[in-house]
Amino acid sequence: MKLSIIVPAYNEEASIAKTLEGLTAQTYKDLEIIVIDNNSKDKTSEIAKKYIKNVFLETNQGYIHAVLRGAKEATGDIITFCDADTVYPKNWAEKAMKNFNDKNVVVVYGTCDTYDSSKLSNFFNLFGYTAFLYISILFGLHNTSGFNFLMRKAAYEKAGGYDPKFKKMSPDIELGKRLSKLGKVKFVPSLKVSSSARRFQEGGNLKTTLMFAKAWWSMVRNKLPDLDYNEYNKIKKS
Repeated sequence: MKLSIIVPAYNEEASIAKTLEGLTAQTYKDLEIIVIDNNSKDKTSEIAKKYIKNVFLETNQGYIHAVLRGAKEATGDIITFCDADTVYPKNWAEKAMKNFNDKNVVVVYGTCDTYDSSKLSNFFNLFGYTAFLYISILFGLHNTSGFNFLMRKAAYEKAGGYDPKFKKMSPDIELGKRLSKLGKVKFVPSLKVSSSARRFQEGGNLKTTLMFAKAWWSMVRNKLPDLDYNEYNKIKKS
């Protein structure tokens, strides 16, 4: 099975090299890597082109436009949307792809720690986030966060893909809910990546945690989060 790795990126010159270093070193070789530059104002594209050839410019601003363009360009049986501030171990794709040998599995997702906090904080972030994912499952919701979330492309298309009309926070989780109606969604706790803690550092740990918790609670109750996705992204530095 071929894997398409799509990296939507906006003004990620400080971190995208580290992301692509990990993705280009994957032990799973039947893959393609696609970067969607979402109209960046910095050197995101220039840096990305040092690592891969498939770098596309998407001038329609916004995460949804970037991922929709990425899915359109993808030719793999399995697709995933990787964050440009996340580090992927070299065996990440190989470990994830094994789970798709089960024909009933349409989605695989894993856990995450952080790489830019203290060692103690990074450890507790992994423990806390993994525990949160288990708790979320108990509440009937698979928290399919975009940085570690793979799916069959056929299921993605059958589910309608990302909804361009969905303007609220957590479009990945909303997509995961629709995909869960088409087959098995599998949480693999050993499938770990390392992401930046910058949203918490820039937005404040308590304030950002409460923001995520409120959005999660809305999704658990099959309601839309109050927070607009554009407002959510303002936490991230442009």
